[in-house]
Amino acid sequence: MSAENMIRTVAEISEDSGIPESVITRAIQSRELDALKSETGGATIQETPALQKWISENHPARIYASLSGDPEVPSDDRMQLLAKLPYLARRLVEADYAALTLGNQQGRIADMIVSGMSEAQSEPIAHPPIGKGVLGNLDHAEAPLRLGDIASHQRSTGFPEGHPDMKAMIGVGVSSDKNQDETIRIYVTRSAGRLPFTAEDQQLIESLASFAKQALDFDSIRKAETQLRIRAENAEKAKSDFMSMINHDLRNPMAAIQAAIEMVNIDENYSQAQLVEDIKSSLEVQSALIGSLLDMARLGKTEQDYDFENYYPVDLINAVIRRQKKSQRAVGRAIESEVAESLPAIRCDPVQMGRVFDNLVTNALKYSDGKVRITTQHNLNAENIMFQVIDSGKGIPDSEVQRIFKPFERIIKTGNPIEGLGLGLTICKTIVEAHFGTITYRRIDKKKGGSIFEVTLPVAN
Repeated sequence: MSAENMIRTVAEISEDSGIPESVITRAIQSRELDALKSETGGATIQETPALQKWISENHPARIYASLSGDPEVPSDDRMQLLAKLPYLARRLVEADYAALTLGNQQGRIADMIVSGMSEAQSEPIAHPPIGKGVLGNLDHAEAPLRLGDIASHQRSTGFPEGHPDMKAMIGVGVSSDKNQDETIRIYVTRSAGRLPFTAEDQQLIESLASFAKQALDFDSIRKAETQLRIRAENAEKAKSDFMSMINHDLRNPMAAIQAAIEMVNIDENYSQAQLVEDIKSSLEVQSALIGSLLDMARLGKTEQDYDFENYYPVDLINAVIRRQKKSQRAVGRAIESEVAESLPAIRCDPVQMGRVFDNLVTNALKYSDGKVRITTQHNLNAENIMFQVIDSGKGIPDSEVQRIFKPFERIIKTGNPIEGLGLGLTICKTIVEAHFGTITYRRIDKKKGGSIFEVTLPVAN
């Protein structure tokens, strides 16, 4: 049974997600969730993306610092600051409890750090707050919230079972201007029997929140500056590597031409026909290098940059094989097509998509000695066709796979001479993605080798 066909009970969802059964039941009653009826008469829910979205939006907060004292939290500077705030807020206004909540884009509490609650007090709590009652209201309030009695607020929904008794409350926002997708709030509370918080208490908590906000903004600026510096350093290194590569690869054909011309003067057996052939070969290499650079500069990344038409896979691949069999690398080599004539058409620019498969077959011939196969996989009514270019070479080492589609990256451990600028697969990826497809690589066997490049393209409507 597939995941989307799975039927789950309320109890199973509650156990897996940590959301109380009562919350799930209320969602069914209010039609937030679509429920079925089981044979025993109980409510069941089908596993769907809508259910997973509801779970993600209603998942209880994670209370991950404890916290009768100064908490221990991850080493990240930002989290260290946030984790200390509840402790400082509680001490500042002599509150019994304090909490800091981090809300997600849906307005639900994703994380919570608390202070003043011992482990013995936290264990009986049925579930942490979700952020729908008073705590959720503060996200929409224009000013900090100060209550003499939490229960008096119109949005109050009460406390979860086992929650300590709390009466007076102050709530203040701390969100950083640099991270608008996140809501951060500080809350302090006092138990019944104690005096409510004063306006001066509120000012103290607001001042703490203001200092915290400035610290968060500074931390965001510092991290952004660090990222920009790293990017600048990487860009400078990439520029240096690129210029070094261009200098080397474009000079090589010219050096070969110069050597051929000099050979005429020192070797009487070096014929004029051989000279022309060597110069022609070097010029072809240089032309290919320059062509790759120009392609990277002008190659389109959107549908509007291509001449799309409905084209049959068998025609596309047969044309590729005809071209490849004329190459010198294909002499004595088998290039086999297992592409059925019955496959539906794909929507593509046949010239540009032909370049993709030309490049993949060329690489297969270059880095393997056996036959090269082009196969397809397609299920009836499927929206995509998967093309596979398969060879029996050594394959690409796992450590190198992540780099192969990046520009100017060339695989070192292939055992074959390295040619080109390392742009071929980058160009392939650009073309395929402009066709709303994907291109991936996998090694057939880590010991025996073998490579498969898979190109998935949508079927024409």
